[in-house]
Amino acid sequence: MLRVLLLFICAVACSVSAAVPLNFCFEDKELPPYYFGNGAQVHKTKPGTTIEHLQQLVAAVPQLELKLQRLPWKRCLAGLESGDIDAVVGSFSEERQDIGVFPLQQGKPDQQRAFNQHHTCLVSRADAKWQWHGTGFSGIDVLVVARPLGYAPLQSPLRQKFSMHYTVSGTMDLDLLAKGRVNAITRLCQIGDLKVNSAQIEQRGLKVLYPPLYHSTGYLIFSKKFYQQHQALADQVWQQQISNKGLEIYQRYLSEE
Repeated sequence: MLRVLLLFICAVACSVSAAVPLNFCFEDKELPPYYFGNGAQVHKTKPGTTIEHLQQLVAAVPQLELKLQRLPWKRCLAGLESGDIDAVVGSFSEERQDIGVFPLQQGKPDQQRAFNQHHTCLVSRADAKWQWHGTGFSGIDVLVVARPLGYAPLQSPLRQKFSMHYTVSGTMDLDLLAKGRVNAITRLCQIGDLKVNSAQIEQRGLKVLYPPLYHSTGYLIFSKKFYQQHQALADQVWQQQISNKGLEIYQRYLSEE
């Protein structure tokens, strides 16, 4: 009996220790709703939509154990290239394909297995005199847009001028817009085909402008080293993304803003 018990304990311990660590790296700067908090620490109660979504996906593959690491973004990418980092979430580019592995279909990124597909809209005051037409704006020469630090500058397809006003938080963006200090802010407004809105925009009586300004597709990118060693596990996580886009997580975060 004792021998059977010892064998059982050993089997349990061995199965736990056999879990493959997945070292995921994300930026050490806050980028709501995707990441919250600054610095190396992972926010325990509100880590961000990207982290909670990833936790769901990895939980469905019990052979994996998710480990989170926060670094400057360039160091995350350098670690992906060296194999010290196993995965990041990012957009597709030829340069990144040289350092990591994307889910591909006939040599192109497979959008069905994308981590997320998000659309970003301009948000204005309800009494704004300028107008957004989908491909440009009218009624104003230079559009002053508040964006949190870390967001990329905006580019206009018609070469109209955007002036960036960077802030330390998304709440500050909202306050500046509500007071008329800037002309617009940007917000996640659509996930796939579903339009979404944050509680804070509705509470302030602000207006989301459609069609979206731009859209982006994020992929879970594995290091070449990890994919070579654990291809079956990586494929399982990618497969989860076909049916799980984390929609309820994003909706919850937006409703709590």
